[in-house]
Amino acid sequence: MPSVQPLIVSPEEGESFTIGQLRIVSRVQGHQSGGGFELYELTLGSFTIDYHVHQRMDETLCVTEGEIEFFVACRKHHRPAGSVVFVPRGVYHGFSNHGPTRARVLALFTPAGSQHEYFRALEPLFAAPSLDTAAVQALQKQYDQELVPLSA
Repeated sequence: MPSVQPLIVSPEEGESFTIGQLRIVSRVQGHQSGGGFELYELTLGSFTIDYHVHQRMDETLCVTEGEIEFFVACRKHHRPAGSVVFVPRGVYHGFSNHGPTRARVLALFTPAGSQHEYFRALEPLFAAPSLDTAAVQALQKQYDQELVPLSA
């Protein structure tokens, strides 16, 4: 019998996290894929995912609604729904929805890196009256989310 079982998830299912104007829904967590990947659905109001780099996982982003401005390796790319961006580990990247309409993005991390634990720990930090940047930086380091200056 395989250790990884099939998974069927309805649109309303999945652990969700809210970070400012960003809502993240876990569609497939790493333990559900045997560590092979994680899949998240991001719904963005006017929001920016800061420029960062992963050293242990690749990230694939698929715009499913709206338009996203991607920064990949210091280059700006505006992409509409239907676009896909693959960012190998070690490549700096970030993205924004400048609004006014919302955007949706599927984010695939390979291999899995327990990003749901990162989002779960990050959510209360952003809900607090003041942001504890040292705690955010410690989480980012723990979960392979190194922020880098846009000039890097």
